[in-house]
Formats: sequence, structure tokens, C-alpha cells
Amino acid sequence: MPGFPAWLRHAAEIRAVPVDRALVARGAVGMLVPLAVGQLAGRPDLGAAAGLGAYGAAVDDTAAPWRTRALTLLLPQFGGAIGLALGRLTGGQAWAQILLVAAVALVSGLLSTIGRISDMAALVLLLATTMGLGLPTAQPWWHVPLLFLLGGVPLMLLSLTDALRHPGRAERQAVAGALRAVADLLDADENTWTERRHRVTGAMDAAYDTVVIRRLSPPRPSSTAAQLAAHLDRLIEVIASAPAVRTAPARESAAEYSDAVRRVADAVETRTPGPIALPPAPQDRAGRALRAAVAALATPGEEPAAGRPRLLPARPTPPRRLSRAVAGRSRDPAARRYALRLALCLTVAQAVASFSGLPRSGWLVLTVALVVRPGLGTVPDRLVTRAIGTTAGVLIGLAAVTVLPTGWWRIAAVVVLTALLQAYALRNYALQTLFLTPVMLLLADPLGLAGSAVPAARLLDTLAGCGIALVCGYLIWPEDIRARVPDRLARAYEAIAEYADHALTASGDAGALHTLRRRIHGDLAAVHTELTRLRTDPRHHDALETWRIDLAHAERVMAGLTTTSITGHSETPGGPSQDGAVNLGAHLRRRAAHLREHRPGRTGG
Repeated sequence: MPGFPAWLRHAAEIRAVPVDRALVARGAVGMLVPLAVGQLAGRPDLGAAAGLGAYGAAVDDTAAPWRTRALTLLLPQFGGAIGLALGRLTGGQAWAQILLVAAVALVSGLLSTIGRISDMAALVLLLATTMGLGLPTAQPWWHVPLLFLLGGVPLMLLSLTDALRHPGRAERQAVAGALRAVADLLDADENTWTERRHRVTGAMDAAYDTVVIRRLSPPRPSSTAAQLAAHLDRLIEVIASAPAVRTAPARESAAEYSDAVRRVADAVETRTPGPIALPPAPQDRAGRALRAAVAALATPGEEPAAGRPRLLPARPTPPRRLSRAVAGRSRDPAARRYALRLALCLTVAQAVASFSGLPRSGWLVLTVALVVRPGLGTVPDRLVTRAIGTTAGVLIGLAAVTVLPTGWWRIAAVVVLTALLQAYALRNYALQTLFLTPVMLLLADPLGLAGSAVPAARLLDTLAGCGIALVCGYLIWPEDIRARVPDRLARAYEAIAEYADHALTASGDAGALHTLRRRIHGDLAAVHTELTRLRTDPRHHDALETWRIDLAHAERVMAGLTTTSITGHSETPGGPSQDGAVNLGAHLRRRAAHLREHRPGRTGG
């Protein structure tokens, strides 16, 4: 697509995501069961209502450990049931529907900023509320919410059974993925170092979340999780020493170190530890530190490396963590601005849906919600991909409604489309919408929402929703980029300055430095992810290059600081000496102040 703008090419990019066959099979079977039961019972309308729950569970299903799967599946299902119930209780009153959508959008906007699972639950709550507004009111209000919950049960049982049949598999795969990312980093050259360092941060965050964060309690001593946490603990030493392979003395042994780390990854994933050979000890100090870190990583057991804190911190109970997170989001100005922006867009959308005379226009509000939410992409990106995907999906749905007779043929079509969604949805949002739209059209028929005009109505709703999102969520009130890029990058600079103050002196506490280092790398990785996302927004084209330069500088300084603090070696790229710690801290704080005072480009309000 050489003739198209860069942001449009990025929006249309198809990602190479492998197909998870187990996920596809669970999605197909989970959708088949409620629809088949409804058909056999002579109540396809009830089967379709349960199919909505099965579809929601299929979208939320993952290959994560059973605890994470349980939360990821249950919380959105309860959120969907609550949303459907709230939508049904309005009784079709226009002003009640508008007020309800505004209130739910505020709550959903705040909850979505806490974390990935809460974001999914908040999104399903919002979308189910809009769906509930458009459902027929002939049945008791509690029928559809209850069937939504029951419809997701078969897939939940399949998913949790799969996780319990292979205990620890997801944790081992996550840690092995982090190990392989570090091995790739050791093989990197100057051109690939930065990108692979970002991959290491992402893989470490995913492994740490899988093994430790999402547990309800810390792993027991001698358990598999405790041993995997120890591997992550040792892996931090390897990452900190990795810049040594960019210097001449250790460069010759880089392939041997990376091969050793990959063998450790294989041993972790297959649970078959064995002897791992290492190159001879180098003469330079940084090279010796790297060899010692890799040797400690290859040592089985759960005891952490000497002098290192264990990655098993004491944590409050889940209800206390949730209450703290909600309170923190309520005090965060950026979270409040996002919630208000989302509420404004959806209030306008629901007002248009209620007073325009469009038939059952919950799809209009749903479109605005999916386009405006920043976690799902930029507004221009979602506008283009949703319009394309919905148009193609409407054509597929129209063909299915026209050609296939009601009953088992349409059930088969829904099952196949759900399997395709599971296989290809993560590759591009247009593909996700392409498969989602005909499923919703086919489920709408037995629910009493169908008719010959429904496909055209859904297309009209999508176009109207894209227009509202463009005007209210992009032109009038653009996305707030301050907290997501320059302010977060400034916070990272200040944290790196604090790290420099302590890491280059004898007063640095190892546990505190470890916590601070993880936070810094998390902030830098979040900025990198955000800059990648903003490539699909032409509004920030000029600012991106400036932010990339600031991000690259922060990463170089942090890499040098980390290596210096752990190995005592200060000759790696960006590595300052101890005498320059004060000047370095002042320099970093000046850059942070400059980022806050001089934001390049239009960053939105």
C-alpha cells in the first residue's frame, strides 16, 4: 500500500499471531452447546440469548493459568449479566436509557484504567448495557441476563478443565518465553538491541504477572511457582549484565551465552533439567558478571541468586487491592478525564439512538464505545477498520440470512464464524469485526431483532456511530495523550534520576532498587507501546519522532546505570561513572521538566 498515508498502512497491518487450536475448539463447542439445546427444546430464542453469553466467554477465553482464566471469564460474564439486567429495567424510556448509559460509561471508564481484566469486565458491562436497551421487552427482565450467564458455563468448564489438566503449563511457558526473549537480546546487534529490549520487558512483565501478580496468595515454598519466581529473580541479573555483550571482550561469547539461556528455557518448559555448558570465564569485569548471572540461572532450585530479593512480595487481599485500585483511579485526573470523555460520547450516541427513530440502535452506541476507548486503538484506526470490517461482515450476514434456512444450518454458520473469530481476531481489528458482525446478525434473528432490514440497519448504525466518535471523541474532545506519553516519560526520567542517586552509591538498597527498576522498565515499555499505537493517528505524526528520541535516551541511560550498579562496570554504552551521579540526576530531571513544559505537537486535552 505505498500510495496510502503511513498511519493508514499501520492501521491495515495484519499481525502474524499463531492460531491456538485449543482456543478455536473451545469457542466452537462452547457456542454449539447452548444453541443446540435451545433448538432441541424448541426455544431457539432462549438458545440465542444463551449464545450471547457463550460468545462473550469465547472472546474472553485465554491460554492463561486457571486462576487468571477464572477471573478473565467470570468477571466479564457477571459484568455482562448486570449490564443486560440494567438495560432491560429501563422499560424503553428514552431519558432513562440516556441517563443509564451515561452512568455506566462513567463507571466503566474508571474501572477500565485499573488493569487488563477489569478493563475487559468494564467493557462487557458497557456493551451489554447497550445491548439490553435494544432487546424486546416481552419476556421477564431477568431471563436474558440469566441465560447469558448460563450460556458461558460450557466454555468456562472446558477452559478451566484444560488449565487444571495441565497445572503449571501456562506459568512455565510464560517464564520460558521471558528466557527466550533474553536469549534473543544477547544475540542482538546495535540495530536490533532496542526493539529486543522492549520485548524482554514485555515478556518479563507477562511472566511476572502470570507467576506472581495474579495469584490470590504468594506461592508456597518448594512449589513450581516458587521455583519459576526464582528463575525470574535470576533472570534479572542476566538482563542487567546483558549490555556487556555489546563490548568487544564479551561479544565473541554472546552466541554461547544465548544458547545456554535457550537451553534453560527448554528445561523450564519441558521440566527436564540437564547440564548446561558455559564459555570460559572472560577477563573483563562485565563479562565475568554476565557469566556468573547465566551460571546462576542454569542452577536448578528455588533459592535466589546471592544478595538478590525474592520476587514473592507480601501482598494485600484481593478485595483490599481492588478497593485501593478503585480509589486510586478516582483520584487520578487522567482517569477522570477519560471517563468523562467516554460518558459524553456515549450519551450523545444514546440520545441519537433514542430520538432518531433508527430501529433498535444499540449497535450505534456499541460502535461508539469500541471506537472511543483508547486501549483498543486510536480513533482513526478504529474508524477505518470498524467501517471496513462491519461492511464486509454485513455482506456475509446478509448472505447467511438470505441463503441459510433457520435452524441447524444457521447454528452451523454461527459455530464456524465463532471458530474463525478465535483463530484470527488478534491479527487485525477489521478481521475481528468481520467475523463478529454476522454472528450478531444471526443471533438477532431468534431474539426477535431480525428482519430483512436488519443488515442495512446495522451498517447505518456503524456509520452513524463512527461519525459521532469522530466528532465527539476526536475533533471536539480528543484523546488525552499527556498522561500516556510525555507525563509518563517525564515520570520515568525522574525515577531514573532517583535510581542514579542510589544505584551509584553505597547506600542503595537492593530490594528498593529492584522495585524501582521494574517500575522504570514498565513505564518505558508502556511509552513504547503507546508510541506504536499512536502511529495510526495522523494528529501526532510530528510529535512521535521527538518522543522516540527521548525514549531512546532514557533507555540508554537506564541500561548503563543498571549494568554499572550490578557489575561495577561503567564502560558500556550510556554507562556513567559514580562521580557523575549528581550531574546525571540533574540532567534527567531537567529533561523531565522540559517534557512537561514543552509538549511537541497536538497532544489533546
